[in-house]
Amino acid sequence: MLAARSVFRPCWARFASTAASSSYKIVVIGGGAGGLAVSSTLSEKLGAGEVAVIEPATRHYQQPLFTFVGGGLKSFNDTHRPMADVVPPNAEWINQAAAQVDPAANTVTLADGSTVAYDYLVVAAGIELNFAGVKGLEAAIGKNGVASNYSPKYVQNTFEFLQNVRQGNALFTMPATPVKCAGAPQKIAYLADELFRAKGIRNQVDVNYYTALGKIFAVDKYADAMNAVAKSRDINVNLFHDLIAVDGPAKQATFKILGSGPRAGESVTVPYEFLHVTPPMKPYDFIKRSALANAAGFVDVNQHTLQHSKFSNVYALGDCSSLPTSKTAAAAAAQSRVLKHNLLAQIQGSSVPALEYDGYTSCPLVTGKHKLVLAEFSGYTGTPQETFFFNQAKEHAFSYWLTADVLPAVYWKSMLKGTWNGPSAIRKVANPTSAN
Repeated sequence: MLAARSVFRPCWARFASTAASSSYKIVVIGGGAGGLAVSSTLSEKLGAGEVAVIEPATRHYQQPLFTFVGGGLKSFNDTHRPMADVVPPNAEWINQAAAQVDPAANTVTLADGSTVAYDYLVVAAGIELNFAGVKGLEAAIGKNGVASNYSPKYVQNTFEFLQNVRQGNALFTMPATPVKCAGAPQKIAYLADELFRAKGIRNQVDVNYYTALGKIFAVDKYADAMNAVAKSRDINVNLFHDLIAVDGPAKQATFKILGSGPRAGESVTVPYEFLHVTPPMKPYDFIKRSALANAAGFVDVNQHTLQHSKFSNVYALGDCSSLPTSKTAAAAAAQSRVLKHNLLAQIQGSSVPALEYDGYTSCPLVTGKHKLVLAEFSGYTGTPQETFFFNQAKEHAFSYWLTADVLPAVYWKSMLKGTWNGPSAIRKVANPTSAN
């Protein structure tokens, strides 16, 4: 049994327990980037035994690196560490899944049926990959030339299968649902194009990007940039095409045409040699079934303060939240600063003004080895919020180096420890006039 709110915490206490104390000052659901960024600071401020992290996984993945792994630019070993090594030393790690939340009773029910009570709850559970949402995908993925950079189980298949391509269609998909890292579906298309060119087979391979959305990117400045990149690489961009079925043995993908055009509602089947799938995603059932959820199943929070719209002792951040911005690690970093400030002020009864989140997010769009478009913007307004003085919509080697080599170190050494809150302070120095 983990000690509840004990002042003394032995060095071995961070190892997982499947049991839980009856009560904690703060319970954090989720041991991803946002959950650990929050729990690290809060457990340091409040002391040992006051904060619990509910997380069923035993490994933590730095998911932004998965694109680089799929493109053969990074090792899979660079992307993960044992969960026991990244859970903050003052927090209690409950190695189970949350099964139910009762915000009226201030309790979380775990997968084994036991309950954990809280004074304050932070939901940072992420978003669930729904491979079953595409007919035939579960049977096809990991073989039949089908891979996905979104799963640690299948990300290594991407580079493996790309190397086997000699001719035919290489397809890359983006679903109609909300997804985490919405730029990743197209990034791997650019890396595949570069790989095919290096092998001298690009003339034999058609590279096709199929997105269920009506634009290649949500923000116009970066949409223009990515359309130009795709055109220069002879990558076919197919808008309003939603993947609905995969026939692995026949190597065929079927798309439903969305939108309001003359072919809306029709289906089209395309043969493929390689298929990279971004699966549909959905809120976790324990959130969707709870009083915390909005109509879409996400935790219903104020988009500025991150406090729940109904339950004042509940906060949320990251992919599971209702915040209307792109779901990225960069967004979670900026959100964590706001959440920690506002929650600690509430706990301490302080009258300091609440911090407000402005929708900041970032999507580093890798377009090749040593080339990257560094999109930074507010998901609330669609306005670019670029950190540096140069035009970040241009492919740049500096942006690639920053994303591939600097930010991974920042992630492990600072973000997960709660000390990286995004680049706003750097922006004041590096781009004080927001000239670009």
